[in-house]
Amino acid sequence: MIVYTTREERDLAIQALAEEYPKAFFIVAEQRKPLKHDIEKDIKADLAKDDDSPLHDYDIVDAVAFYKTHIGYHIVCSVAGTNRIDLQGRPVSKITPSEARYHKEEAKEIRAKMATRRKGDLPQFVTQPASAPKIAALPMNAALSNIEILAELEKQIGLIRVVIGDSPDDPLRRGLARQVSRLMIDELNTIVARLDGG
Repeated sequence: MIVYTTREERDLAIQALAEEYPKAFFIVAEQRKPLKHDIEKDIKADLAKDDDSPLHDYDIVDAVAFYKTHIGYHIVCSVAGTNRIDLQGRPVSKITPSEARYHKEEAKEIRAKMATRRKGDLPQFVTQPASAPKIAALPMNAALSNIEILAELEKQIGLIRVVIGDSPDDPLRRGLARQVSRLMIDELNTIVARLDGG
């Protein structure tokens, strides 16, 4: 498995989790639900039965940990009694009052950091890079049917919403959104060419 260090790599891992387990993992923050404790073990058990799963390309523990750091995840976990779900989206336990307090505090801290960034009150040593990093284009799978391509486009639009988030001026986020947008354009051009009979 690969260990990820950049946000874009982790976002791609989360997208793969959302594709494999659409009832448990969500790209759009507002759709996220509290996950079962140690759900990584369930994913690994699934992967042990499926050698062809695309999730073998990702560090599952890292991806799930990153997923759980999002403010949207903390917000949904900040209500005691909310169901925790398994990989099939079935309730398996509930958020305890102490867990709810912890997540409420985490969400509060993240909001404060976001507000500080919006105000531009970052310390001098935290600066934006001069230009967005060069990101290689994602390959398009031309073997997909038109319907499958449209389904991929829907997922990618969700990814762009998450990536751009509250900081559309962040060069790294813009770079990843640009990369996904270019893939979407390629996929739309493939559909247009097929409709034109090409």
